[in-house]
Amino acid sequence: MQTSENLKCKILEIKKPADFTKSFVLQKPKNFNYEPGQHGYIELSLDNGKPFSFVSSPHENILEFATIIRNQSKWKQELDRKKVGDKLILSGPYGQFKYEDSENDIVFIAGGIGITPFMGILRYIAHKKLSTKVILLYSNKSENRTAFKNELDLISEKNQNIKIIYTMTEQEDFDGEKGRINQDFIREHVKNPEKKIWYVAGPPIMVKEINELLKKEFLIKKIKLDSFGGY
Repeated sequence: MQTSENLKCKILEIKKPADFTKSFVLQKPKNFNYEPGQHGYIELSLDNGKPFSFVSSPHENILEFATIIRNQSKWKQELDRKKVGDKLILSGPYGQFKYEDSENDIVFIAGGIGITPFMGILRYIAHKKLSTKVILLYSNKSENRTAFKNELDLISEKNQNIKIIYTMTEQEDFDGEKGRINQDFIREHVKNPEKKIWYVAGPPIMVKEINELLKKEFLIKKIKLDSFGGY
């Protein structure tokens, strides 16, 4: 896949997929191609950027990325001040964290904003009407912090092969699973884990712990990892 550098992209729309989270929809450069799950490098100005996974699917005629807006991050605060019509600088695509059409039985584990690459993959699978079996285990602090939940529910409703299990770590009144994703949680929701391809995306500590757990307790060999720092 050919990479491009320093492409100027106009912001077409800014959305709020969850509390403290913003999604930026960009004009897609001509002939910019990528694979579902990959990321780009977004700059506010030259040499002033960060990597972000594409929420959008390759089939869409826009590019979309999402991020948590943090008060303690000057870079995020500057991004937060951007408006529709402003331009960002894009380079990419990058990364081996990507879905391949030959993968037909997979498990995604997402922590917080780690959902972003999975959105692009799920949009792609849904659009192509693939028969891929997907289980998404998605952990957040609370429902209002769960990015893209409405869209995920809709995708799952329309595709019987896509199953989503949410768990909240800080919301006691959530009508569903509570607590972190651990060995018991995985055993309860994933049958024959050793036969599946695993993807894990989220905060670095979570990704490290889940990776070690999958290898040690479930003897999983095919694991794709993507860590999301706070910037």
